[in-house]
Amino acid sequence: MKNKNLKSPLMDSNSELSTKPQSQLMRQDASHYYEVKIPNHPNGVPQMHCGNVKDAERLLEIYPDATMSKIYLPHPPQTVDVPYISVAPDLELPMQQILPESQAEPLDLK
Repeated sequence: MKNKNLKSPLMDSNSELSTKPQSQLMRQDASHYYEVKIPNHPNGVPQMHCGNVKDAERLLEIYPDATMSKIYLPHPPQTVDVPYISVAPDLELPMQQILPESQAEPLDLK
């Protein structure tokens, strides 16, 4: 999806979201970032990556000849089950010894 000066394509109202098919909802929520290509950047930077559409739109305001595209990550993150081992209760730390009360006296700072 390449657009020039794209203005907030993801701003859908709740009523619009409820009428879209499930596949479109999942695709919209898939992990992605925005790539802004800047042909005439003063420092020669060819492109910038943004995680937020507002940041990408701000770059388009600064560089009017720039183009923006939404890049989807190749594989969505997966949930991983992490095994654990239960430890016996006898491996608890021993009780700490109570230290003797301090003999220090308060300072007079007058």
